[in-house]
Amino acid sequence: MSGNAITPACAGTCLSVARCAWTAPDVGNPLPGTTCPTDGPLTAELDTPAQPTPPAAAGEPARRPGRRRVVVIATAVGLALAAVGGGTAAALSKSVTVVVDGQSQQVRTFAGSVSGALAAADQTAGDHDIVAPAVDAPVHDGDTIALQKAKPFTLDIDGIQQQAWTTADTVEEALVQLGQDPSAYQLSADRSREIPLDGLEVTASPLHSVTLTVAGAATPVTSGAATVADLLADQGVTLSPTDTVAPDATTPVTDGLQITVDRVLTATVTDTVEIPAPEQRVEDPNANKGTSAVTQAGVPGQQQVTSEVTTVNGAETARQETGRVTVKEPVPTIISDGTKSTLETRGNRVFFNDTEFGVNWDGLAYCESTNNPKATFYPSGFPATFGLFQFDLPTWQSVDGTGNPMDASPEEQLMRAKMLYQKRGLEPWLCRDAASGPPPA
Repeated sequence: MSGNAITPACAGTCLSVARCAWTAPDVGNPLPGTTCPTDGPLTAELDTPAQPTPPAAAGEPARRPGRRRVVVIATAVGLALAAVGGGTAAALSKSVTVVVDGQSQQVRTFAGSVSGALAAADQTAGDHDIVAPAVDAPVHDGDTIALQKAKPFTLDIDGIQQQAWTTADTVEEALVQLGQDPSAYQLSADRSREIPLDGLEVTASPLHSVTLTVAGAATPVTSGAATVADLLADQGVTLSPTDTVAPDATTPVTDGLQITVDRVLTATVTDTVEIPAPEQRVEDPNANKGTSAVTQAGVPGQQQVTSEVTTVNGAETARQETGRVTVKEPVPTIISDGTKSTLETRGNRVFFNDTEFGVNWDGLAYCESTNNPKATFYPSGFPATFGLFQFDLPTWQSVDGTGNPMDASPEEQLMRAKMLYQKRGLEPWLCRDAASGPPPA
């Protein structure tokens, strides 16, 4: 190449901020591109016209004549250094830190602006992205460029959608950017969930404070559920077909709402119940009239009773008997009543030989009437009294007696006296002390 000087200069336009085409004027076609040391055009020319090709020496192959040789520098960096000097090229190269969504990388670039530096980091700023400094700002060695990628974000609150672009990393940050309080909503996505580059749609339900009472146990609940049914589902409360809920499951949830779930159960229950021993009375002609004796002790029986029992929150509220079966018949209590007459007549005096209820009836009659069924007495200032037990007429009528007591049979007079005793004890008789004494002689 002796005698041929290369004058570097740019031909045409650079292919990018840091690239251009090298050309030779006699050829007119671009040579392989390489790095431009300056922003101006650069070409390489041969300043000596083409010479005929000399004959080949003996034993050498013949050379092709007719064209000038084009000297191509293989590497652009080498040519650039030859053109402008190594120190100048190094000065044009910059080291820049590019931070994309918090992730940083170091790049070297000849670019003069932020957009060129981003391109060197294989990044592009979209219309909604945030870049600092601005994309058209100049870039210097050691600069840091921050790029926050914007993502589509859709927020649905009670069916009303709000669409926006956000540079927030999480759902919570995006809500704050949109002027919403994340703690006031129940969200379809976790608050800490990262928003992907292709975007995210989040449903936000306003929170309400209610009281939920299940089977008598009350619990304060904060929920974003739209209806009572939704709230029960959120709380894991399952209703059986017999349970009741108030208010109705379709009721919208509002602050202060009182929700009550009653657990209603209906079950078939079988109980064993006792059948009381019945009482049977029989006459005993061999026992004195007015005496009684138990001749057979009773034994209770048993029945199985089937019922449908309804409970609300564990407390029985209704019972309907559906069946009854006797599994053990009761044994009756048998009482023998004496029918043998003990009436004894001595002239106009009558003796009963009767001590029923522990009363000496003959002793009482003796004191009242000397055992005379026809006795009468007219005390001064008091009603007249008649018969064995000296009934006055109003007292006789109080035990269903009719007529005059002394006209009734001795047996009826004794029967009415026993009826009066069962009502008032011995209180009506002045001779009450004689009722406990020995029988008259």
